[in-house]
Amino acid sequence: DDIRRLENEQDDLADAASEDLDRQPEYARNPWRSRKPELGVYIGICTHLGCSPKYRDDEGDFYCPCHGSRFDLAGRVVKGVPAPDNLDVPPYSYLSDTEIIVGVDDENLAAAPDLDDSTERA
Repeated sequence: DDIRRLENEQDDLADAASEDLDRQPEYARNPWRSRKPELGVYIGICTHLGCSPKYRDDEGDFYCPCHGSRFDLAGRVVKGVPAPDNLDVPPYSYLSDTEIIVGVDDENLAAAPDLDDSTERA
């Protein structure tokens, strides 16, 4: 249901198509802005003044308490709020169906340092 809403409800968004490739990798140029629609990975820093947006289950969005900016579940900024851009999507890769590594794209995963027990996993 949330995935369908991300694909269909785009009229209230300032940059629904996420055209700015400086803010996201190429593989995030889709309605859900992620490699897989069921999991989004975003930098939790508001693009207005750097506050931390909070998830609001009742509204189904992310809300920045500092100045009222709102982002949908794909981190896309809503029109008419102070934030100028969508939330950033960092490079990331899937290590398995249930594990990701943030900071490394699939293209660079082979060159990444070996992952061991001391590596923080998400």
